Amino acid sequence: VGYRTIYVTPEKQLPALTIRRRLQLKRLFFRQRRRRLLITLLVFLTILAGYGVYNAILMKAKGVEEHYTHRGEIKQYSLRDGSQLKLDTESRAVVAYDNGSRSVKLLSGRARFAVSENREEQRPFLVTANGVRVESGNGNFVVDIADNKVSVCPLDETVTTFFDGKTETVGPGQRLEILPEGRAKVFQRKYTDIDWLSGSLVLNNIPLSEAIEMINSYRAVPVVLLNNDKKDIIVDRVLHLSRMDEEVEEMMRSLGLTRESLPGSEAYR
Repeated sequence: VGYRTIYVTPEKQLPALTIRRRLQLKRLFFRQRRRRLLITLLVFLTILAGYGVYNAILMKAKGVEEHYTHRGEIKQYSLRDGSQLKLDTESRAVVAYDNGSRSVKLLSGRARFAVSENREEQRPFLVTANGVRVESGNGNFVVDIADNKVSVCPLDETVTTFFDGKTETVGPGQRLEILPEGRAKVFQRKYTDIDWLSGSLVLNNIPLSEAIEMINSYRAVPVVLLNNDKKDIIVDRVLHLSRMDEEVEEMMRSLGLTRESLPGSEAYR
């Protein structure tokens, strides 16, 4: 039997080796590129976090503090002069104190201000909200931003408001409502303007659809009404925010509604 030796030249091996090598280089390139992107992202996030911490420290050193609440929360904060700031659900305020003034800017939601009674304090206490400025020497008052309207409710002392070149003074028991175009009207204050201060939600003879809207402002899981025939039922009830879930379910049962399973919400029919 004869044997024949076949020689494979490097030229014939070259195409297969070249393709394999190219694939290896491609994979290496993308790995290195991905690594560089991850390192760049990590450095950016570190710088961003550091800037955030630095900015917060700097703002606090300058007497600037930002306070806020999430849905369903009501929080109270003690300010540097002894005044108290109480924020209703989904509210945000920036406090800026300096040598000449004590200023608070309400950015959203509703807040109660209890001004310190320190007689040695000479700086005015100023609150701004949507272009409306409220001044008070002492006492308690509520400022509310809703639907681009600003409402001011003094609780125990007269306050002065400035808006659109006008000045308006309101006293305890009154509620001043200021519209975006600068028109203002004084109403008799209702308990529903301040019910949240005592941890209550007053549903005072209102349609069920409106009551559900008010309830949902304090709940992480919204209530949904599946039966539109019931939306105009009049509701007259006081709910306690600390027992909101149980009392809402009890209220719905008393209205003849039953709870149904619906992902991401609490549904009633």
